[in-house]
Amino acid sequence: MAKARERIEWVDRAKGLTILLVVLLHSTLGVEKYYAAQGWMHEVIAFAQPLRMPVFFAIAGLFAVKALSQNWRHFWDSKFVHFFYFYILWLCINFLFKGANFAADLGVDGAVLLFLKSFIHPFGLLWFIYLLPFFFLILRLTHRLPVFGQLLVAIGLKFVAEDLSFFVANRFADYYIFFLLGYFGREFWFRLAQSAQDQKLSVYFGLIIWALVNAAMVTMGYHADMPMALILGLTGIVAIVSFCAVLPNWGPGAALKYCGQNSLPIYLGFFLPMVISRILMPKLCEVCDSGLASLIVFLVAVLGAIAMFELVKRTKIGTFLYKRPHWAKLEPRRSNQIAPAE
Repeated sequence: MAKARERIEWVDRAKGLTILLVVLLHSTLGVEKYYAAQGWMHEVIAFAQPLRMPVFFAIAGLFAVKALSQNWRHFWDSKFVHFFYFYILWLCINFLFKGANFAADLGVDGAVLLFLKSFIHPFGLLWFIYLLPFFFLILRLTHRLPVFGQLLVAIGLKFVAEDLSFFVANRFADYYIFFLLGYFGREFWFRLAQSAQDQKLSVYFGLIIWALVNAAMVTMGYHADMPMALILGLTGIVAIVSFCAVLPNWGPGAALKYCGQNSLPIYLGFFLPMVISRILMPKLCEVCDSGLASLIVFLVAVLGAIAMFELVKRTKIGTFLYKRPHWAKLEPRRSNQIAPAE
């Protein structure tokens, strides 16, 4: 029996942290819109803004090397068919629950048009898995080019990202540099994690300094402008890799590890408990302000997504929600060689 691929604990924790920050962002913004007021949780998502997506895409790039060595059929299956299966499936699920609201706001024709446009302009929360395949494709086509040149072009793209009106181009230009830093810097990131584990006291001190500087840049409003956005993204990756490397494998470390190992089910499924709890929150907790309501909705969204996934996993009902069925996979080509006669 083939040995299961060994998982790297700090990577799982980093993936778990980024997916929780994504849930926190959408939970908080949704509640604040519903309450028509910002709460104290807004300061938390503002602090995380410079590092949330850079870390996500750097971790994705960290293991892109496997995609470069696959044959093209396997590559299309594992990167494009895989991600677009889940994108289309959960796009339909989102519209199943939100379609009535879209029809009320836009009319039936407008709702149908929005659905069709979602195949060109990625829908809401699902843009990550829409964009990732293109990151892998561009890297596969260009990875043999000089590294310095690729990084220089990616940095240039980030400088002009805000001028690109097409959403996919905007997001690609904004974050591709971090995907490349994850890929080309993979040996550095692994050495950094090992070094952090050997020098934990220095890591704790460094994290305090980083947090103060990051918070100051966010407070002064410099975090979104280049080159500070690139610098804060890079330092954020360093901080998160170091932080996740020194966490023990119990308590918060174990929770982040679980979320990282199951990041896709959490990412796909959190919208449903999030929306339901956001609607019910004013009725169930009249004394809750926007900040406390955001925290509660965030917890319900995460735990609800985990509960949905665990229920499917244990009952074997609805496994297609998180695992591609056989018909949604590209089968390897059969060999045309003639077997020798016996």
